[in-house]
Amino acid sequence: MNSVLSPAANVVHEAVDERQHVRSKLPARVTLSGTGDSFACELQDISLGGLGLRCPHELSPGALYAAAIQLDLNRVALTLDVQLRITSQHDGMTGAEFVDLDPQKRDILRYLLSAYMSGEIADVNGLFNVMQRENYIKQRKQKFSADRTPLERLKAVAGSALYLVAGVAVASVLLYKSYLLFFSVPASQALVSADAHIVSMPENGYVRFLIPEGATRVKAGEPIASVSTQLATSFTTPADLEALARISQTDLQSLLGRALIETTIASPCDCYVYFPRKQSDGYAYKFDELVHLIPASDDLYVKASFPFAKLKDLNRISSIDLQVFGQAEALKGQVIRSAVDAETQSLVLSIRPDQPLPLEAYQKPVTVELFKGLPLTSSL
Repeated sequence: MNSVLSPAANVVHEAVDERQHVRSKLPARVTLSGTGDSFACELQDISLGGLGLRCPHELSPGALYAAAIQLDLNRVALTLDVQLRITSQHDGMTGAEFVDLDPQKRDILRYLLSAYMSGEIADVNGLFNVMQRENYIKQRKQKFSADRTPLERLKAVAGSALYLVAGVAVASVLLYKSYLLFFSVPASQALVSADAHIVSMPENGYVRFLIPEGATRVKAGEPIASVSTQLATSFTTPADLEALARISQTDLQSLLGRALIETTIASPCDCYVYFPRKQSDGYAYKFDELVHLIPASDDLYVKASFPFAKLKDLNRISSIDLQVFGQAEALKGQVIRSAVDAETQSLVLSIRPDQPLPLEAYQKPVTVELFKGLPLTSSL
């Protein structure tokens, strides 16, 4: 018989999930055979390293035994013959380790443990244990200090506030863009306009402005410009040729376009003067705009063009925003009339601003946005 080995006084407890080999229970029976003696023990747990047993009598640590592990798998009985060495004896629990366990038996035992831990093998008593068991290895428990310094708390609050502000800003931008997409109708083009008299060249010729340099206003009947053009004449009938033979030489040169006809253009109203190009005397082509005469009694308004397909969206306008180029202040407006441009097939709206526009804003571009209201709450 082997000598008795006394267990060490200092024993360090190690949890099941922190051992080298994970221990588990199997529905098996263990029979130990010693020196002419054979007895059965109750299997408590098993691993690839050894067994935990409860035997009818105490076993000496260090003793060697031949063991037969018997498992009943449905109708098949599996027996593993192994060699054990007793390692500990404490409170009726006997610890034993395998001695020279060959690789084939180790693989069989590893498969049985895996199948049992996954729930493929379980008896009636061990079924609830399988369902309640955590089939993974826990991380070793370590203690960390959860206390934060005032600086760390301040950084945490500042970071949270920064993310909150950024999230609110992004959400606000998305909501604003969505509102503009569904409730805003921008104009294709718009400019400051007026019910002005536009004086243009009747034919190719020379123009001489009679308005003093720097003048911005003229009275009704006041000369504006003198236009010199050739007389446009055509002879199409025999009577025209007969009349041509009876006229004087001077009249003949005028009819044939060799003489210039001078015409003076006067202002039809008490108007402000706007020159679309620099005020200078010289040659001008037919239909060139010479001057715009804006009635002093009329106010400027905005003329905006919209695609004709937007007509259904313009039936419920709640507000109109105007931004004249060169002016910092944004204005509100109201539609005073509408028309259709036959050449561009677009809808033209005349919009009166809530504040009078200065004369310097005439013919300047304008940004126009129409905002739709809910149905039955706004009208054009």
